[in-house]
Amino acid sequence: MQAVRSAYEEQQLREEKAKRRAREAHKSAQRRLKEAGKESALPYGQVLFDITREPVAISIAQALEEACLDQKKARQFGAVLPLLDHFQSPDHIAAVALTAALDQLSRKQRYPTFCQNIGLAIERETRLIKFGKCDPLHIRRLTRTGWSRTRIAATETMRQVGVPVAAWTDVTRLQVGSFLVEHMTQTGLFRVARHRKGKVSPRFVLPTEEALEFIKHCPERSYRTAHSAMVCPPRPWTDLYDGGHLGNEEPFVRVPIGDHDDRSKAMQHYYAADLRVAYTAANHMQGTPLVVSAEMVELQRTAWDNGIDGLYPCSRQPLEVPDRLGSDPSEDDLKSRNRLAAAAYRDQEVHRPRRIKIERALQAAEELAGRTVYQPYHADYRGRLYTGNRFVTTQGQEFEKAMLSFKSAPCNDEGIEQLLMAAAGHHGMSRSKWADRLAWGKEHRQEMLAAAEDPLGRLELWRSAKDPWQYLQCCRGLAEVVRTGRTGAPVRFDQTTSGCGILSALTRDSRIGRACNLTGSTPHDIYSDVAAAVVERLKHDLEFGDGERERALSHLWLEFGIDRSICKGPVLSAPYGGSWMSIADGLVDRLDEHYGFVPLNEYGYRVATPSKYLASIIWSELKGLIGPVLEVKAWLRKLTKALMPKDWPLVWTSPMGWPMRIADRAPTKQAISTWLYGKRISSHIQDQPWESPLSYVLANKGICANLTHSFDAAFCHAAVKWAASRSMPVVSNHDCFAVQPCNAKVFHAALLSEFRTMYRPNWLMQIKEELEGYSEITLPDPPYVGTLRAGDIGSNPYLFS
Repeated sequence: MQAVRSAYEEQQLREEKAKRRAREAHKSAQRRLKEAGKESALPYGQVLFDITREPVAISIAQALEEACLDQKKARQFGAVLPLLDHFQSPDHIAAVALTAALDQLSRKQRYPTFCQNIGLAIERETRLIKFGKCDPLHIRRLTRTGWSRTRIAATETMRQVGVPVAAWTDVTRLQVGSFLVEHMTQTGLFRVARHRKGKVSPRFVLPTEEALEFIKHCPERSYRTAHSAMVCPPRPWTDLYDGGHLGNEEPFVRVPIGDHDDRSKAMQHYYAADLRVAYTAANHMQGTPLVVSAEMVELQRTAWDNGIDGLYPCSRQPLEVPDRLGSDPSEDDLKSRNRLAAAAYRDQEVHRPRRIKIERALQAAEELAGRTVYQPYHADYRGRLYTGNRFVTTQGQEFEKAMLSFKSAPCNDEGIEQLLMAAAGHHGMSRSKWADRLAWGKEHRQEMLAAAEDPLGRLELWRSAKDPWQYLQCCRGLAEVVRTGRTGAPVRFDQTTSGCGILSALTRDSRIGRACNLTGSTPHDIYSDVAAAVVERLKHDLEFGDGERERALSHLWLEFGIDRSICKGPVLSAPYGGSWMSIADGLVDRLDEHYGFVPLNEYGYRVATPSKYLASIIWSELKGLIGPVLEVKAWLRKLTKALMPKDWPLVWTSPMGWPMRIADRAPTKQAISTWLYGKRISSHIQDQPWESPLSYVLANKGICANLTHSFDAAFCHAAVKWAASRSMPVVSNHDCFAVQPCNAKVFHAALLSEFRTMYRPNWLMQIKEELEGYSEITLPDPPYVGTLRAGDIGSNPYLFS
């Protein structure tokens, strides 16, 4: 009892420490933003922007309207008005100008400098607007690879990408800034005052007394605490509150941000629902003890600190920028040096957050190495269960998952076979038959034991695995069984192509269901199907394409090689709302990785054009193969368009009783997108008040993903509930489950059985009838292919593999 009490006391101290860390980190981040001249990103900057944006936009609009109505009249700053023609609206101009003004609000700038900084922001926005119109894919690529928007808007960058821009002088920037400052001073945000400096009295821009008082009393922005795993069992969930972490005040269901302005209303339908199945699933996983392997943590730390390649998403040390060349370097040497320098800069920018995350994960694991830990859980509004700990979690990165094992349990011959097959899957045979995986495991058993005995000395035995750390975890589990007859190494089962699989079960499409392993007796890979169709299309274009350009592009991609990995992302994202642009982004990344470095002036013909070409082919072939399941998204959009204009939300009950409610309301104010500063929102993001009408436009952005995830969550509840009824330890990462080797065979059979049971009813028709029942509006029938027998669903042993 004393040990339990001390564990609770220790956990309370750990949570207090985590809260202090989060509080200090938040203050430090706010201080760094102010020092970096980004006051508009601070809480008071965002609120001041919200308050002043509309009056400034109205004032600018009046000036522009007067200039248009009487173009012959002489007026102050009339020469700068044509420079604003590229902007979409006065709101767009006001958003950029206000952000630039707020960023220097507390700096006591001289008036000309203040105005020139605003003019510089307008100049950069103008350049980015022109770039975005010329080549939107290129500007997306640069921002996604770590380029700052100010660097993209630089004159040299514009020249290299072929975007013609006019060079503004300091006088031009001063005039543009002065014009906009005239409109901003009316808001009372700042004032212009003269201060004597020697023999002169220059003008300075200062915040007004009202603005300073507002800044002083502006409430701090809320922030979340990054918790690690718990050293005592979490509080069980019996209601919507008082579960999870010891000091948790958040509800079991984390409602959408848009509903935070009135949580009582947002949570109302959850109070009325029966959530016992969800509580049972969450409590069972919360009560599952896990062990943080001290040996695995030590190995990972050694591998990370020593920069061993192939074990982490990035290396610990960033690439070094090469020294500048001496005088008169050759053209080839200069190109080679620039290529290495660009790769180093990109590595530093793209991988910086990854390196921080890996280091923090290792530090958190080292604090708990060798101990028994627990994970608190909560649900999102669709019912998906998430761990409340950001670190030492089974829902983390691949190396983090390998740190955690179940409590050691006896493992018989059947369990050893399951462990060998799991090892084969992590090594790269996840698409092979079970018999082939078992044969591979038996054949490489001695190699696995050798890898477990000396991991860092025998790196060649496991580093090349698809999931190296999880494969090593299986090797260590096998060695533990040989030595003691017990192990806690997890065996994992992941659903095959869950998005398309769920939608094919709902629409009863046997062809797509077979491709997603819902039926049959052998493994099938829908990603390879799409890849094969794309290859055939490329071969056709190579032989019969229209023009030399199409034949050259098809030849390029056929030489590059089209495999399942290229098509996997588009297939996974299509049911959730993936688009042609997201496919093109993925192909850009592939070509960037392939070439290593592409000069800006060569990007168009080496990266952008080939990516657009192949993205169109993949999207076309993808729709041809999984078109019927994509009809579900079109049907859901019809429902929102029929119901929401009449103020009826989409409400249905998932198979495990979870109350789904899609009720996106129109925000009271508009959001303004700028190229330089991103999306500026002229109201708080949670400001979607209950009196606002429902917006089917907003609801449709994620409607199919919400439906699919609600069924994904329902199956997770059912599977974990089955395990709970048998006191079987289990952890879940949505559609991926892990159990002890001794329970793997029976749990795998249960997954197939539970999947078949869940999808026996015609759920789409039931959803339609439920919506018609409460709204009394006649709705269209859902898509239904009807070629898949309900009893055949889940008959394929490779559905979870």
